[in-house]
Amino acid sequence: MENLFTAVVNKDMDWEMSHFHFHDPYEILFVTRGTCSFLLESEMIRATRGTVLLIRSGLLHMSTSLPDVEYVRYIINFNPADLREYTSRETDLLEAFQRDHHAIFLNEAETEEMERLFRICENKTRSYGSDLRRNMAFLELMIRLGELSREGRHTNPDLESEAAKNYRRVKPIISYILENPTYSLSLEEVAEKFFYNKHYLCRIFKTATGISVGKYITSVRIQYAAQFLRQGHSVQESGEMAGFKNNSNFISTFRKVMEISPGQYRQRYRLNFDPKL
Repeated sequence: MENLFTAVVNKDMDWEMSHFHFHDPYEILFVTRGTCSFLLESEMIRATRGTVLLIRSGLLHMSTSLPDVEYVRYIINFNPADLREYTSRETDLLEAFQRDHHAIFLNEAETEEMERLFRICENKTRSYGSDLRRNMAFLELMIRLGELSREGRHTNPDLESEAAKNYRRVKPIISYILENPTYSLSLEEVAEKFFYNKHYLCRIFKTATGISVGKYITSVRIQYAAQFLRQGHSVQESGEMAGFKNNSNFISTFRKVMEISPGQYRQRYRLNFDPKL
């Protein structure tokens, strides 16, 4: 029996993504040590021990951990189509991923319970029954996440850092970019619309998100283009609808960010993922 998922545990003293990214598999990220700031589209989440992030296909995200503290997290990836036969009328195993909130915050008892399940999922032992135990632990994990999500465990702890204050200043700009990717969106135009000096806007945006305004705009447009490709649109149509004025520029930018061409991305998605999920 094949595993329904892949699982790893990652440990870093310093962690910073250089740019936003997204992927086709669903992802569960569970923090057991350290603190990390996540920007998931227009939502900022301060993830500490006991934070579970639910990241569905195509969700734009990046993360940066606090320095000098070991950052430890379990990461599980899975194809949502593989859970179809385990989903029933009473129990939709993907329900927690369909909500607007992307994080669940656990108390210590729940964290220890969840850590036990993640350890079983991550265990690479090949012995009699080990594959079944891993899959059963994964299904139990999915059921528990659904229960906790229904309980409304989505309250984000207050953010008190300077970066968080800057984030509150730039959040309207982030929302504006997300909602209007086809607009011109030059730095000067964005700064003028929100009554900022462009140099000040660059500084606070970088402090809050870890990347420049221009890089964020590009990441958002690539995210939209990937969404259109998954829906079956042509490469040129996807680029145009995502705000790229030049098809060659779209193809080269997409390849740089995604490390695959738009055409190859669309083909890979069709082969490996169910577009209906």
